[in-house]
Amino acid sequence: MSKVDTHRSSPGQARGMDRLFTPRSVAVVGASSNPAAIGGQPIKHLRDRNFAGALYPINPKYEEIAGLKCYPDLQALPEAPDLIVVAVAAHMVIDVIRQAGARGVPFAIVFSSGFAETGADGEQAQVALREAAAAAGVTVIGPNCQGLMNVADSIPVGFGEPYGLEYRRGAVSLSSQSGAFGNSLVMGLDDEGVGMRHYVSTGNEAMTTSLDCIEHFLCDPENHVVAGYVEGFRDAHRLRALGDLALKNETPLVFWKVGNTDAGAKAASSHTANLAGAFTYYEAAFRQYGIVGVNDVGDMADCVRALLTRRWPTGSGIAVVSVSGGAGIAMADRCSEMGIEIVQLQPATIEQLRPLLPSFASLSNPVDVTAGALADPESFANALRVVVKDPGVDMLGLCLAALAGKVAMTIATVIAEVSRETDVPIMVAWNPAKGRAVDAERTLEEAGIPRYSSPVRCARGFGALKHFGAARQRRLGRVGTGDWVAPVTMPDDAAAQALNEFDSKAFLARHGLPVTLESVVNSADEAVAAAGEIGYPVVMKILSSDIPHKSDAGGVRVGVATADAVRDTYEELAELPARIGGNVRFDGVLVQEMVHGGTEVILGAVNDPSFGPVVMFGAGGVYAEVFEDVAFRLAPLSREDAEEMVAETRISRILAGARGRPKGDVAALVDAIVQLSELAVAESGSFTEIDINPLLVLPEGHGARVVDAYVKRVRIPR
Repeated sequence: MSKVDTHRSSPGQARGMDRLFTPRSVAVVGASSNPAAIGGQPIKHLRDRNFAGALYPINPKYEEIAGLKCYPDLQALPEAPDLIVVAVAAHMVIDVIRQAGARGVPFAIVFSSGFAETGADGEQAQVALREAAAAAGVTVIGPNCQGLMNVADSIPVGFGEPYGLEYRRGAVSLSSQSGAFGNSLVMGLDDEGVGMRHYVSTGNEAMTTSLDCIEHFLCDPENHVVAGYVEGFRDAHRLRALGDLALKNETPLVFWKVGNTDAGAKAASSHTANLAGAFTYYEAAFRQYGIVGVNDVGDMADCVRALLTRRWPTGSGIAVVSVSGGAGIAMADRCSEMGIEIVQLQPATIEQLRPLLPSFASLSNPVDVTAGALADPESFANALRVVVKDPGVDMLGLCLAALAGKVAMTIATVIAEVSRETDVPIMVAWNPAKGRAVDAERTLEEAGIPRYSSPVRCARGFGALKHFGAARQRRLGRVGTGDWVAPVTMPDDAAAQALNEFDSKAFLARHGLPVTLESVVNSADEAVAAAGEIGYPVVMKILSSDIPHKSDAGGVRVGVATADAVRDTYEELAELPARIGGNVRFDGVLVQEMVHGGTEVILGAVNDPSFGPVVMFGAGGVYAEVFEDVAFRLAPLSREDAEEMVAETRISRILAGARGRPKGDVAALVDAIVQLSELAVAESGSFTEIDINPLLVLPEGHGARVVDAYVKRVRIPR
């Protein structure tokens, strides 16, 4: 558990943030007469933008700042402002927040540093700040943040040169857990032609988290894409509900998640005292809920611009039409790498294209129409109409190379016309010389058709569309998966207790998972009797909660075929704890049915402090840690989620009957994954980890069996 403040805000806390981003009045506590000082910049920036509301400097040292009356404290103001900016020393912040609560101020942005980012004393101060803000009824952004920008209404409330700049307005809002780098993201997106609506720097997130702000952005119909720079979400379990909300509202989430390596995670933690979390779980959430992951500002811009079209492909097939064979191949290669299918055009489509394109054009996908096709714009337009009507085409990528001059305007007009006639997403890779196709570029922009400087960047945009579109399709067809799950906060004196294999399996069986037939014995005679009832040959194992990996300890015997062998094996296993030493607990010997055939896989679940219950599937047995062929999802899972988990692993090829092997009972495997997911949700307050290794998937129609299992349950002292 991280040492930082582990407060988790509940879903819905973000509602009612309108006055934070569109305040009618702003007070600056710790205002400075120096416009370059941290306490002076918000006043300067707001006045430079002709802020229409009331602006109140607060500092007992001054009577006037920048031509505005300066007040000694919040109580002296003529009204309670919608928002206060706190730019005072850390030790003064809590008192200011209490005064704000008494005055009826709803929101505060705390610039002040000196909290959790500084160490143990700062952590305690941050906890005290959160508690004071909650008691005062003041929603705090920060501390240690740089502010926010309402670009749509030209209201910058922050410090730093970027807050004094003008930005293009648009339908994208951004939350950043880094102040300075978040500012550079806003500037970078602006340079890339992306218009912003709102931006917020969340700092240490003592009270209001980045996901609170993202929830607010998702509920704002003026936002068409919501982006985030993410070091780590302490309340990451909310990604379930917010990811689903994004799909429901058709407002994609685009996250640049950093801190994904050991070094990066350490740097992220020390940077903003935030918990970076396990990137594996973030990847699972991104995949499950159509959240687009990016790793650069250009990457973010490429994805955001594609998603702003709000045209969602219903499949993953693309047709690439190019005036340059090389550009078309480059786009096709990158699309293929992202799982986008370069579809084979229907024979009827190709026959319709022949009379429309030059005889030397290549009609297979990617379609190389050559520059000669542009001499007849009407035929070119009709060719595009034919391609988008092909039943396998869900997206259309156009590569126009360096097309310029009059012909560029003509072709841009044609593309805009075709786009208006279809719902198929159309995007263009086109890099004309600067100033040589201005009107044509504007024509595409007005038609809502993204233009990229390279085929590879255009393909990345298609990847974002495919990713979100696929998640949206899954949601439309998904059967409900139950309530969203928040992690259960365990008492400090709670302890995780390992169960032995028999008790672990009993726990799983109570939730419908198929376990092997077995019996616990405490003598050689009992072992022989149990083996007779189960049927020879049997498997015999040491039973001890202190030996989770029994094979490594020599505690497993397979194929025990006679009564004498059972007796001898019992005695050997019963002596094993003494040979191991160290007060290893002996719970008896497990006599188990021997299940023949099948494919070994692993199932697991963990109850992560930030994400809540997470389910894992992959190659099992001795291969589990060797190949790391695993897939993760956040519980609860739908059946479709479970099927996708299986399909994205390499072991799925074995289960499908590779190289003459019998097909595995994948339906039974999917049942087991869903049952484990339901268990993880139902028992989220009573387990920390579950390991089923192996689950034996038998040939098709014969089901699956939990052959071995290890469960850690939480014991809370009375």
